[in-house]
Amino acid sequence: CTNRIATTSSSRTTSTALQLGPMDDRDDMSVYGKQKQKSELDSLTSKRDQIRAAKLANIKPDDDTPPIEEMNDEEIQAMFAKKNGGGGEGGEAAVGGEGGGLDVDDLFSKDYMPDFKTKRSSSSSARGLSGGESGGVLDDPNAEEEEGGGVPLFVDWTEDYEDENEFHIPNRIGFSTVDWGNGKAGFVSGKLKKKERKMGKFNKSDLKKAYEKLQQNGISFVETSESYPLAEAFLNKFNEECDYGNNDQGPLVASTFPNPWKHALKSRSLPRRGAKAIMAAAEESCDRMGISSMSLYQIQNPWYYVGGSSALAEGMLDVVADDHSRYAGCVDMSLTKLAKLQRKLRAQGEFVATNQFEFSLTNRKSLAMIEACKKMGITPVCTNVLDGGLATGKYTSYNPTGGEVSKGEGDTGPYAVRKLEKLDVLFKVQNSLREKVNQRIGGQLMKFENGQAPTINRDITTTQIAISYVRAKGAVPLISVTNVKMANELLGCLGWDLSEEEVEELDKACKSCGL
Repeated sequence: CTNRIATTSSSRTTSTALQLGPMDDRDDMSVYGKQKQKSELDSLTSKRDQIRAAKLANIKPDDDTPPIEEMNDEEIQAMFAKKNGGGGEGGEAAVGGEGGGLDVDDLFSKDYMPDFKTKRSSSSSARGLSGGESGGVLDDPNAEEEEGGGVPLFVDWTEDYEDENEFHIPNRIGFSTVDWGNGKAGFVSGKLKKKERKMGKFNKSDLKKAYEKLQQNGISFVETSESYPLAEAFLNKFNEECDYGNNDQGPLVASTFPNPWKHALKSRSLPRRGAKAIMAAAEESCDRMGISSMSLYQIQNPWYYVGGSSALAEGMLDVVADDHSRYAGCVDMSLTKLAKLQRKLRAQGEFVATNQFEFSLTNRKSLAMIEACKKMGITPVCTNVLDGGLATGKYTSYNPTGGEVSKGEGDTGPYAVRKLEKLDVLFKVQNSLREKVNQRIGGQLMKFENGQAPTINRDITTTQIAISYVRAKGAVPLISVTNVKMANELLGCLGWDLSEEEVEELDKACKSCGL
């Protein structure tokens, strides 16, 4: 035992392990110890500089301070300490500390930032919006996915709206899987030929790329239903295979309990009834998607449900209580039924989080429903936001085919020219706002120092104007996405909003067109 101890002690004098205390004074340890300490110090310094650079990318000094590149370390630390309200000696803790993040709302309130919603989620605030990287929005909305491009960054630009309930949807926008697996919508199970792709067809690979791009860059709310062919199965596969980047929360999945009578006709079975049927359907949806719980489970208007509104409310409460879903919502529910369900759920300490229905720039019949939902504390989620393509502004009386190649003699596009003529005023306003918003964003971004501006879409389209109009009305637009091109179109809506004056212009144009 004595020999073993002696041998061990002897080996310590020649060991290369970093020693602490008096052992460091030995000659055979000094060189290595100094190298080790220098390496660790350099590593910490590098990390500190990276954090500082990331925060500097989002800060413009006050007018009475010199440019950041001319400031020394002490001045920079003092600036950070002032913005953070102190913290740490010389402001150092404010620069590198985990708990001392910048007050982004306060910093962006200066007169150098566009009219953007600038409150970001905690998962992305530490990384900031570094110049030159893809900060959730591509500069070219028509660009296809390229490997080796900018690093995707999940940024939640939305602030806490006064009319928003506990269920927060990042960036107040989402996408639907309604066309996934639907052959009539253009889905092809195998490989696509160039001719098919030009015709707008898509396959599973297209869906996966679009899904991943949206999840990585700021749009995580995805809506599905057991009535959508293969959609829940695809989500199961994509959840396992996709890279979510810095989207730490992952997808916010919403599935739907379909109308029991439509479901009975489709499945050739008896209509579902009672609270247990809702509970069982939610559990089956979770199983198909390979998850234990979803973010939102919606009940579609059943017309008449065996068991009445009490059974519907009980089923929604059971789904939440058993953790198959965090929140419960509705689809196409009438105002009367919605109010009844909200009262029943409120009495049990829960609430109806959402109501989903159609609304668009060219179909404003449900405008009153949006207002009613907000008064009841329910988030309105709107589908068919582009009204089958009519609201995009792509098809006009002077361009009825939308710039697409004519299918033959007499082809005047998908809409009658007479119908398009009635909407000419709206489409002209829509196009003028596109140019106006582009100029506004471009002008404001020019006020940033080189390389410090956030990556915001600088080529707004009339389609994005239509989507942003729905969001400006206080609703969450839900758009069907089947390829990367459409995903980029949707991502181009992030980081900017229509002003009140711009929304009013669209409202007046709609009224003049009888909408």
